[in-house]
Amino acid sequence: MDNYEASLTKMQEQFSILQKLICGEWQGLQIHQAEENLFRHLLEIGRTALIAYAEKKGTGKEYFGESLTSHKMENWNYISIFGTIPIPRAYFWEKGMEGGGICPIDKEHNLPDKHYSYLLHQWSQMIAVDSNYDAARENLFTILGINIWSKQSEEMNRKAAGDVAKYYDEKPTQQQQEPILVAEIDGKGVVMRKEKQDKEKRVRLKKGEKNGIKKMATVTAVFGIDRNVRAVEDIIRTETAGVNGKKAGKISVSAPEMYMPCDDGPTPQNKHLRATLHGKDLAFERLVKEIDRRDPEKKCERIALVDGERGLESKIKEILLGRGFILVLDLYHVMERLWALCYYFCAEGSVEATLWVRKYLKMILEGKTGYFIGAIRQIISKGDFCKSKRAAIEKMLEYYERRKEYMCYDLCLSKGYPIGSGVIEGACRSFVKDRMELSGMRWSEEGAEAMLELRSIKVNGYWADYWQYFIGKEQKRIYGRIDTFFQKHKENVERAA
Repeated sequence: MDNYEASLTKMQEQFSILQKLICGEWQGLQIHQAEENLFRHLLEIGRTALIAYAEKKGTGKEYFGESLTSHKMENWNYISIFGTIPIPRAYFWEKGMEGGGICPIDKEHNLPDKHYSYLLHQWSQMIAVDSNYDAARENLFTILGINIWSKQSEEMNRKAAGDVAKYYDEKPTQQQQEPILVAEIDGKGVVMRKEKQDKEKRVRLKKGEKNGIKKMATVTAVFGIDRNVRAVEDIIRTETAGVNGKKAGKISVSAPEMYMPCDDGPTPQNKHLRATLHGKDLAFERLVKEIDRRDPEKKCERIALVDGERGLESKIKEILLGRGFILVLDLYHVMERLWALCYYFCAEGSVEATLWVRKYLKMILEGKTGYFIGAIRQIISKGDFCKSKRAAIEKMLEYYERRKEYMCYDLCLSKGYPIGSGVIEGACRSFVKDRMELSGMRWSEEGAEAMLELRSIKVNGYWADYWQYFIGKEQKRIYGRIDTFFQKHKENVERAA
């Protein structure tokens, strides 16, 4: 009996034992206990079956026949989801051949260059991109009984992220069907590790000083959306009831969230999110590529939602205005400042403050931002305001003055364009912050960039497709030299003949 048949016999024995346990001893267990026992036994059977598969596949000794006798037999440990199994293989070499010898069966199996299977690699990173590396290790160990140390998981993450940029460049993108193409850009800080210090130079941190500094990740979003024509009244909430059913005259209006614009409507389609620590230029280069792939003939109406951050705003104007984009200032940022401005004129928590915001928000939404600015300046010119308060109010008005051209809300409402940057705000939180700012997180730039790249694959819904792409790239990288070896050996045989 050869090894393959022995493994099949062992597998049959394991099934027989499992049948007896199910019908006998396990009948005294609760179903969840039987469920876990069954899973553990199936893992053992799976390991035996995978060993049988590898043994049936052979060692690759027959690849060269009698033409190359320089070889030896060796086993290679393959760490699968079922546990570690030996891969029997013949190792060949030829005198004078560059790059050492080869194992032909490796290519047929498509073994990874490290010992962890691609499936295990994929599953570990599927957990790691949403939680920390320690949690990924603990979860896999709990489920499969396989221990991948955090350092190894981090190395796997960087390796897996290496082909993300190429994947996006080569991935065919369907042209957008929605009439409006939207681009949003924002920044989100990621806490970086401080450079290692010599022990002699290391000092205790000052009070309030953090062990790490933040580096800005530029976050981009591109998506399509259907038209949503609205009136000003559709944006402003006109309800008089307050929180918990209290009347408007009794409610405490103490924060902007108590009176935010309502902009419900069509949902974004085919969102594409990216983030990079390698600067705004790279982020915008990727953004433009995605825009051109989606709308190569420029058939869509193009909207770029901005939040007023000067560094990004100037870059957006430089790159997107010439590509047919209309810049729109995110209404939520306008609202935050409107509430802050309101409290110079009205008591916080008063109904008067609510009515004040409603009045001037309506004016802004009707495209009368200049009138709004003029009205406030007229009030402070006639009112009894101290010098410092006048300066503070004027500074707030300058925000609106500088961005009047981007506050074309009357046009946006009539054309059905979006006016709120909820997608990018959500991306900064869920895509970047929720993973990169887990408790105690400190990143190297290389590690953070790799995590953001691989996380984008999952967030954008390309996980399974990307892993097939990655494995294909790995196969070419690892086994290209085997094809070269075969070719050179064939040439040597032909010359000898």
